[in-house]
Amino acid sequence: MDFLQDLDIDGPEYQFMFQTPDNNPPSTAAESTDGSYSKIYTLLDGHENLHPEMLGLSGDMDPYLLQRYQSDEHGTFKFKQLAIRSVNNNPPVQFLISQPSLFGQSRKEAGHTGASISSQRVELEKAVSQNMGKRLISLYNRFIAPHYPIFSTESPPDPATSAPCLLAAIYSISLPFAMYDDQLCIDMAYDSPDAEDLAHLINAAVAFDIHSPNTATVQTLFLLIARPSSNPLVSDASYRWTTMGTLVSAATNIGLHLDPSLWNIPSAQIAARRRLSFFVYALDRWLAAALGRPPHINRANWLVDELSAQDEHSSGLDASQWADIMAFSALTACLSDALDRL
Repeated sequence: MDFLQDLDIDGPEYQFMFQTPDNNPPSTAAESTDGSYSKIYTLLDGHENLHPEMLGLSGDMDPYLLQRYQSDEHGTFKFKQLAIRSVNNNPPVQFLISQPSLFGQSRKEAGHTGASISSQRVELEKAVSQNMGKRLISLYNRFIAPHYPIFSTESPPDPATSAPCLLAAIYSISLPFAMYDDQLCIDMAYDSPDAEDLAHLINAAVAFDIHSPNTATVQTLFLLIARPSSNPLVSDASYRWTTMGTLVSAATNIGLHLDPSLWNIPSAQIAARRRLSFFVYALDRWLAAALGRPPHINRANWLVDELSAQDEHSSGLDASQWADIMAFSALTACLSDALDRL
């Protein structure tokens, strides 16, 4: 069993597999009906170095065969340079967790060398300081999150810890609302962040991350497409539709086409995944209708095409805002039916 030492899955590089986003307890407890905490779940998303890749039924790693392997208490089986994380038994759903350096050669061959996360953060903070970033995130929560609740209150965007490309996307979509912040409306009148600098950081980081995307990659791509065009006379339809295809592919890669309701992950993460899954589906449907194109997503292969009351958990929305989201979900279902009949 010496080969397990090569992966060093118990070393500091892989401790994120068993940590919460706040790095406090090693796992998340699920609260039972009597107020006690019984079930312990490890996280699947929420760390910048955690890039889970879903294993499909027809791939070279058969989930039914992998189900026979002896996993640890976290549902994880360790190979030499990777690990398999099981989140459901019937049907079997597993994710491949690889060393971050495993895709280095593939990135180099594709010309996606990219900068380190720390370098990206330095570059981002040259354009948008952390203080300005906090104000832009506050504007995002005020004006955009009620329409696109794709984040969880358990791990909200943070200028100090979130992926730089995701922060850049949040800042970009929030900049038009700067006039509603008493400090930003003055600061940005003299020194506004360069949209081109933010776009360059996003594009370089997404190209690098697309070899092993995670939820931050999907959220970044979503905000890129949802962001209104700066020129109302130009729709930029080709760019949005092509990026939508990349978004759907990245979302499928991390299992967002599946319903995580019964997975052994924290309830807040289940709700967050379902919301993100639905909004990817909804964006595809509404964009297809607006541009006159067939949707990227096959409805039969996408299991979260509507939201439920339970998905409000950790959304950060009040009852009125969530009622609007449920109405939008119902309207999207009507649009999907219409598109299916075209």
